[in-house]
Amino acid sequence: MQQTDMHYEVVVVGGGAAGLSGAVVLARARRRVLVIDAGRPRNARAEGVHSYLTRDGMPPGELVAVGREEVRGYGGAIRDGEVVRIGRDGEVFTVALADGTRVSADRLLVTTGLVDELPPVPGLAERFGRDALHCPYCHGWEVRGEPIAVLATGPMAVHQALLWRQWSETVTVLRHTAAPFGAEDAERLAARGIAVVD
Repeated sequence: MQQTDMHYEVVVVGGGAAGLSGAVVLARARRRVLVIDAGRPRNARAEGVHSYLTRDGMPPGELVAVGREEVRGYGGAIRDGEVVRIGRDGEVFTVALADGTRVSADRLLVTTGLVDELPPVPGLAERFGRDALHCPYCHGWEVRGEPIAVLATGPMAVHQALLWRQWSETVTVLRHTAAPFGAEDAERLAARGIAVVD
């Protein structure tokens, strides 16, 4: 592993909206900050970012570019790369990147986000983030009033269906691989007019 003498007060692992927001706050507080980003945001396929004040509908890549410039404008640093290992030597964190470089930091802010594990349904991955949606708060407004189907693969399906009902009067649960619903869940779905297809 290549050694470097680059030391930061804070290394931010993950350069999406959360990581860049944190980095801006820290850089404005005159902290020596580095953001390391692998460039694989969860929302990359989405047409726009939603429910983000003043940026609603902005393409995700554009939001990241603007955020990076804000971080740099306050003296923060941005590095493209993948963190492969984090260690600790006393009070100092060491962060190893896939290219062999290493940086150190007094503190870490880990904002790597989530990775969606999609069920193996042909065509789903290609439509994910566009018309196969995961979050009613992120995408509900765009499909409001449209018929919505919830692909049930686990116990959260009932909760998801009840949430989506806020945006559409026509919600159907497709009980794909989810276990049969209990009486209480079936009653909750029926009370909101949500159909279930086994």
